[in-house]
Amino acid sequence: MNAMPEMVTHRYDPEQGPCLNLCVLSDPDAERLLDHLRKSRPALRPDYLARRRTTEAWLAREASEALGRTIEQAPAYFFLGDFSHGPDSSRPAALVVPLANLPPHAITFTLGDSMKVVEESSARVYNLPEMVALFAEGAVAEFGLSDRHGIQTRFIEMQLWEPSRVSSQRVS
Repeated sequence: MNAMPEMVTHRYDPEQGPCLNLCVLSDPDAERLLDHLRKSRPALRPDYLARRRTTEAWLAREASEALGRTIEQAPAYFFLGDFSHGPDSSRPAALVVPLANLPPHAITFTLGDSMKVVEESSARVYNLPEMVALFAEGAVAEFGLSDRHGIQTRFIEMQLWEPSRVSSQRVS
């Protein structure tokens, strides 16, 4: 049984800044950014923006239910654990934040990349107490919690629904 990590990691492009959410941009601005990202991530499909927005609408509905409040802001995306070691040419900078520094009422989790999770018949979003319970039960043992030893194919994604809360955190 793994202990729940005490840190979360946000990967980002320093030219764009941390906690940027593509979905808050206009379509032309978002497509320009996607064109830039495709230089280092050519697998991004042409329908990525539409799929991302559909996923975020689902996430907001599910997070509202999981957190017991209406979600009105786009999330910033994090990995649960320390994912600051692996090379990522599209997101070379890492913001590593203690989970305890984030407001519990503003974080949710998916067991994997939310864009893939939303397509699953058992898709769901977890709040912090539910995630703690999954770790206590050992139900998330197959998920990677660090990239120190290479890329993890299974990871836990965290959504922060108040991204301005990390503006004063350590950037590496």
